[in-house]
Amino acid sequence: MPNQHPFFFLSTAFTYPKQENTHLLFEVLGCLSTDLGIELNRQEAELRISPTDLQAEYVRLFINSPAGIPAPPYASIYIGKRGILLQQGHDEAMGFYKLAGLETIESTECEDHIAFELAFIGHLIEDERLDLLHEFIHEHVLKWYPEFLERLQSAQPCHFYKILGQITGLCLQQILTEEKADE
Repeated sequence: MPNQHPFFFLSTAFTYPKQENTHLLFEVLGCLSTDLGIELNRQEAELRISPTDLQAEYVRLFINSPAGIPAPPYASIYIGKRGILLQQGHDEAMGFYKLAGLETIESTECEDHIAFELAFIGHLIEDERLDLLHEFIHEHVLKWYPEFLERLQSAQPCHFYKILGQITGLCLQQILTEEKADE
């Protein structure tokens, strides 16, 4: 994970887990938990599941499950309440990327995937584009992330994804707290 900001880690953690980086994912998630005051205790051992089990859990939660996808990681599913990809949430994300001067890269994922949006937040923080950052969070991310997190937690994910969802929410709240302190 080349970038050091936590949002780049969160972005990577919300992508399909690669066998070779799962150990690092567990380690960084544990460190972030400690930094944010999340007491893991016995759960820390449960964070570390096999790479194959983590991949299976990713598929179950975000890609395919017999009962339907419990927590689709796309803004367009939640914004506008139509449950369809490449709709309002996607268009909003693309508009923000354009405002920041970013061009999309070719990917198998839609641009409103949680991983892209978290990386974008990290990019805005690094570039000190705080006005655009706050607008993106208030006008876009907060319109869908709370429902996504609720659906993720309702799916009873393994501890890794449970803690990842909580940490992401806390990191977003930290930005909002810093914003209020700067006013």
